[in-house]
Amino acid sequence: MATALLAVIALAGTVGGLLFLFNVRGAADKAAERRNAVRAAAGARTMQIGLAQESRMGPSLFRYAGGVVGLGSLLLLLLLAA
Repeated sequence: MATALLAVIALAGTVGGLLFLFNVRGAADKAAERRNAVRAAAGARTMQIGLAQESRMGPSLFRYAGGVVGLGSLLLLLLLAA
């Protein structure tokens, strides 16, 4: 039972990670826009000008994180299948 649950979680991580890695349907771009909007709202709430500026990392951060999660989950899934 635990192995099946771990396999489902690994499959979901693989799909989600690769979704960000290959920027399917603009997933990484949307995540970067949401991050900038949250930073701007937090900056307005706390009166910190630095938070109102856009992040320098942009979508590349989310694509990198998606690649790490996607490939790591794929490796876990392959180890479970063996």
